[in-house]
Amino acid sequence: MAQEMFQHSDNGISVELPDVPSPIDLRNPEDALQWANEVNVKRPWRYEIFDFYVEQILKHSAKVTVLELGSGPGYLAKHVLSHCPHIKYTAFDFSEAMHELSKSKLITSELERAKFITGDFKQADWAKQLRAQSMQQTFDVIVIHQALHELRHKRYATAFHQAVKSLMHEDSIYFVCDHIFAPDAQQNNQLYMSVDEHLTAFEIAEFKTTEFIQNLKGLAVFKVQIG
Repeated sequence: MAQEMFQHSDNGISVELPDVPSPIDLRNPEDALQWANEVNVKRPWRYEIFDFYVEQILKHSAKVTVLELGSGPGYLAKHVLSHCPHIKYTAFDFSEAMHELSKSKLITSELERAKFITGDFKQADWAKQLRAQSMQQTFDVIVIHQALHELRHKRYATAFHQAVKSLMHEDSIYFVCDHIFAPDAQQNNQLYMSVDEHLTAFEIAEFKTTEFIQNLKGLAVFKVQIG
């Protein structure tokens, strides 16, 4: 099944599909700002999912370490830090421009609880570099929100999830939210996965428990644990 997800067959020969190029360069400050200005206008219901993360974090423990992968312009960081006053937040993104936008949203007390790390989760050793720079081996809560597709092809999803596992302990919670491939959602099945394909990727990565939370207008949310 994994091979069906990531490859196609041409006359019986398995052919690896090329990466899907990004239409914008999120490292570019102008492109980053344009994306940040549009994202909540296009999908204001994102904040319903943000509220779900806050609820889950507070239920998990008042004092937790949170890691956001592909943290972007900081909307989620701001929401979580302002609602969870005792957490420590690590934002990981490949764009310094996005980090600057994120920092500009936070007040002093929130900045004191936040750490910004620049790195690319498309690189094979990204998790090792993140541990070294954050000086943390594991995190209590890990979130990737609308960024999994920035792997630029769904065939990388399983390896990415396996790398995330190395940042988790037995009680860690991993939340994954991304656009899905569906008739009423995204149409590029190289970049986006169906709900079943997401579940298959988690299964191949050998997570112990996986829960499909909801599909909110084309954004699917999953809760995953190793213990």
